[in-house]
Amino acid sequence: MGKMDDPTCSLCQGRQTTEHVLSSCKVALSQGRYTWRHNRVLQELVSVMSTAKGEIHSSSTSSTVFTTEGGVKKWHGGSITINNHRTGLLDGCDDWVVSADLPEWERHLDVIRKTALWPDIVIHSASTQQIIMVELTVPYKSRMEEAHTFKEGKYLNLTKELKKDGYEAKVMPVEIGARGFVGSSAYGLLSKLSIYGNKRTKALRLLAETAENSSRWIWSRRNESHCSKSIVFVVETPAAAAAGATAVTVALASAVTAAMSVSAAEAAQQQQQQR
Repeated sequence: MGKMDDPTCSLCQGRQTTEHVLSSCKVALSQGRYTWRHNRVLQELVSVMSTAKGEIHSSSTSSTVFTTEGGVKKWHGGSITINNHRTGLLDGCDDWVVSADLPEWERHLDVIRKTALWPDIVIHSASTQQIIMVELTVPYKSRMEEAHTFKEGKYLNLTKELKKDGYEAKVMPVEIGARGFVGSSAYGLLSKLSIYGNKRTKALRLLAETAENSSRWIWSRRNESHCSKSIVFVVETPAAAAAGATAVTVALASAVTAAMSVSAAEAAQQQQQQR
């Protein structure tokens, strides 16, 4: 992302390292820069997850073996049985509903909304009383493991409460690095949702590119005290909902996306002039 001319952060006067700019500046956090990036990645993640419902996947055969009748792989020196029917978290029922803590997505279950914690994504089945909570973090690579452990602990009590209410509940933290490094948790989540092969590869690449492109915009505006006066970050919070507020915050991401496009165009123009 290039070298810094000034080692001092223009926003908070702290040390302007790459990690600081992309994930640790308190002013950038308060302005919603990290929230905007998080929600862009979240939008892509929930879109991918919503396609997992009702899909049937089978394992692909290897080019180095052949399959005999009965689903047996013949290998040099032995044989193994093919698993043509992988089991995933969504197997066994067809009434899964996906909700996300984003303005344009379906609202979470009341049993979730009445609590102080709202996971980023909730997948639930009314027929089987199952709730899968997915919590996304877009941290710096060196803090991915720490973020995963923190989110597991954060939702531990909520998981216990849901189980007391008769639900089969689990929380699955997911990390996509601020610079595009995909955590193993993301790979594991998609696999457990029966998203395999090329589809999984494309999904992980999309998540990585979204995080990296968003961070590139944050980096390009690191010395600007205000991103844009037209940008308002809006997120409906549990406290606001409890108070009866109809809308608290909605992100006008199009304005930021437009700014990113302009930034990219400016960079391309500068490169052309330097040739």
